[in-house]
Amino acid sequence: MKTNNREFYFVEQAFQIVQKKGWEKFSLKDLQKEKNKESEINFYFKNKNEIVDKFSFMIDSFVESKVNLNDFKISSKKDNLFELIMLRLDEMRPYKGPLTKIVDAAKKNPCLLSRISNNVMNSMDFYLELTSSYNETPIDFLKKNTLFFIYSFTFKTWLTDDSDDLASTMAELDRLLSISENAEKKIKNFLPI
Repeated sequence: MKTNNREFYFVEQAFQIVQKKGWEKFSLKDLQKEKNKESEINFYFKNKNEIVDKFSFMIDSFVESKVNLNDFKISSKKDNLFELIMLRLDEMRPYKGPLTKIVDAAKKNPCLLSRISNNVMNSMDFYLELTSSYNETPIDFLKKNTLFFIYSFTFKTWLTDDSDDLASTMAELDRLLSISENAEKKIKNFLPI
């Protein structure tokens, strides 16, 4: 994938190095050495963990550029969230190799895991906003956490789903969103909203 955004370009280059060396052995010096752009890279990234943050922002930027918010008005919230999450996973497909290495590293690095979790939480909040899923009710606070877990389980399936159509990933996402949708309806029946 190619981008004209300079910051995103360096993120993509960093991920290529991560693919070769793994996350633990990767450093900003590797990127600086390969691109010979030390001052520019230091301008964009204070440390290597910021590359993870910028990657998440980059993917969400790509996703946002591909959706038509007017279409969301005539589709269900579930369908819209399904589309956004599958778009995100599709945009991440070229980076599955380095992402697998980063996730493996995060299992032994609580700080990195926390950073990834915060990025995903921010993305899910963004998707809920895009789909107008917040409606100022008592259950709004549950929505972001619920979608975070839905995404996390779906992401785990996606990592091992090598099919062209991502059938297993889509089935898992649809199943989890349906469970969430049914649970929300039941909760609403018990609340004066």
